[in-house]
Amino acid sequence: MKKTIYFRVDGDDGKFAGLGHIYRSLKIYNYLKKSLSQNYQFVFLSKYKIGKIFLNKYTKEKILNYTNTIFNKLKVSKNDIFIIDTLGAEKFLLKKLNQLKLKKISFDEIRPNLFLKGLIINGIFFAKKKFKKSKNITIYQGPKYIILNKEYKVRKTIKKIDANKLTALVCSGGADDRNFLYKTSSFLRHSKLKKINVVVGSAVKKNNAIFKLKSNKIDKYLNLTSLKKLIDKSDIIICTGGTIMFEAIASGKKPFVFQNYLHQKYAMNYFDKRGLIINCKNPTLKNIKGLRDTLNNLLLNKHVNINSKQKKLIDGYGLDRCNKILKNYIK
Repeated sequence: MKKTIYFRVDGDDGKFAGLGHIYRSLKIYNYLKKSLSQNYQFVFLSKYKIGKIFLNKYTKEKILNYTNTIFNKLKVSKNDIFIIDTLGAEKFLLKKLNQLKLKKISFDEIRPNLFLKGLIINGIFFAKKKFKKSKNITIYQGPKYIILNKEYKVRKTIKKIDANKLTALVCSGGADDRNFLYKTSSFLRHSKLKKINVVVGSAVKKNNAIFKLKSNKIDKYLNLTSLKKLIDKSDIIICTGGTIMFEAIASGKKPFVFQNYLHQKYAMNYFDKRGLIINCKNPTLKNIKGLRDTLNNLLLNKHVNINSKQKKLIDGYGLDRCNKILKNYIK
């Protein structure tokens, strides 16, 4: 009988979780499915409807609604494994896994004191707090464990920017619960930008105001599976502080970044201090208007320096590193 790898992961339209955790878990799942499917089966445990719909679209695995009574339904064996990606595992879940003495892995874990034993990979949360080495917990932390698609291993040569023909990319990630796309694009269409490419994520609601925004400057992109080509051909990246920020940095861009969730500020501050992003703080109308004025001033002065010239801090090999760590831990 096959053993089971459980993925505890959430995703929604941006109200609580967004879709970044789902994307990351799917990358890990796809690798483990290829390398371990002879010995393991896979089950996803998730709370929110949109996340479960999204998982169902990209996997054929069993997807169960996660509650505190889930263990009454699961037939967990001592050789099963839990992979957790919820920005800190629930106390109840950790308590139960500790009692059962199951192997467990958590991405961006925030409570190692409750973890007791297992594996933690903090590619993002380390920016808030680096954890000390522990006897029973193996911890990997730092930007080299940020998981991106394999195409970000390659950084194209950045072209010389023509201040008269600047193209901007606007993206809020998979969701847009706070109308970042509309608020930003509606201001920028009155700027001196030549073109604005707006990425509408898969969890953006159909009644979102961005769909009604009309301008000859604006092109909208829906149902994209990768942003790499758009990032490479755009001169300016304007985004929120999630995966798209990391993708822009890995591509050699210096993005203008707005904080969409409270926990994003730590990574934003980390990369801002290293000169790899321009921290625009919260996406208030005042700050977005300030961004437009900043871009107009850059264009007027013909002085546009928004590419990263520093050594690659996010090199695109995070997925390979994490896969190797997981395979060695699971076997």
